[in-house]
Amino acid sequence: MKLIRKSVAAVIFCLVIGPCAAKVQPATVAQLNAYLDQAHQAGLLNGNILIADHGKVILRRAIGYADASRTLLLKLSDRFDIGSITKEFDAVGILMLAQEGKLSLTDPVSKYLPDLPPWATTITIEDLLNYTSGLPEVDWNTVSSDADNYRNLRALKQLDYPAGTHYAYNNNNTFLRRRVIEKVSGMSFNDFLGKREFPRAGIRDAVIDPTDATPRVAKSFDANYKQDPMTVDITGWPALTVDDFLRWSNCMTSFCLITPDSTRQIVTTQDSKWQTGLGHGEMVGNHLVRHVHDGNDHNFEALLTTDSSKGRTLILVTNQNDHVYAIDDAINAILDDKPYVPLSAAKK
Repeated sequence: MKLIRKSVAAVIFCLVIGPCAAKVQPATVAQLNAYLDQAHQAGLLNGNILIADHGKVILRRAIGYADASRTLLLKLSDRFDIGSITKEFDAVGILMLAQEGKLSLTDPVSKYLPDLPPWATTITIEDLLNYTSGLPEVDWNTVSSDADNYRNLRALKQLDYPAGTHYAYNNNNTFLRRRVIEKVSGMSFNDFLGKREFPRAGIRDAVIDPTDATPRVAKSFDANYKQDPMTVDITGWPALTVDDFLRWSNCMTSFCLITPDSTRQIVTTQDSKWQTGLGHGEMVGNHLVRHVHDGNDHNFEALLTTDSSKGRTLILVTNQNDHVYAIDDAINAILDDKPYVPLSAAKK
């Protein structure tokens, strides 16, 4: 009788909480490792990877080279440039300050940055989060510092379109989100990350704005093994290990920094094709059930996918502009015991 009661209780728990964990078998992990080895040998993968299943890390590997010399192997302790995924940090920072009552998403940018031209009175903080500000892209040909970019914005006569009317994903939205955080918090954006976000998220080993001289940072290179220089044109870009990346992902799904309501504000868009502060995602009630974000910079490419319906998180960080979505699809197919696209087809 006790055994029956325990079985019924387990079924009820699964129905209420969601799918119960089915342990990933050693044979499946072996198949994953074989696929990753083949992907590296085929020139499809050079980077670090972490797969978590129902909260347990089932695979964690460093595969390939740390730089273009092909003499230094990657380590799991290496930090990677994750490109636009770092925009989550400033989006979350804005919502943290909003939760504290220090700003409102409906505030005009001019309230915090009054030295910008009159167009700043028409752009709200929410526009910056939704990439509907009308701002043009950063002019990378003339920008090598925050001061350069702010100078360009102060000289900007008009927006590309009226604020709130069109979507255009670009880095000036991110740049001004960071400047607003600095104005409201009274500290640099990098300090805000180090003092307000990283500790609560459990991030232990991140480095912000790394250069070529920074230790344990993977260097990116192209298919001909030409290495990219690590430059910092505008500041505020953390590089993460896969372990810290997982901690950040878990923080988002457990709402360790912002509430479900706040998360909903940076994951919901008018169009499913639009990106938000968290990339792409879906809320069901007070649960973040899906979180997908990719980023690239030079030959770095990164991908985070979280699917709570399967209890699965996949993190891929690469430094040779690899085929992260094709690899993600194959990994999920292997875990689901389904066929996947062969490496030769994925490479095309």
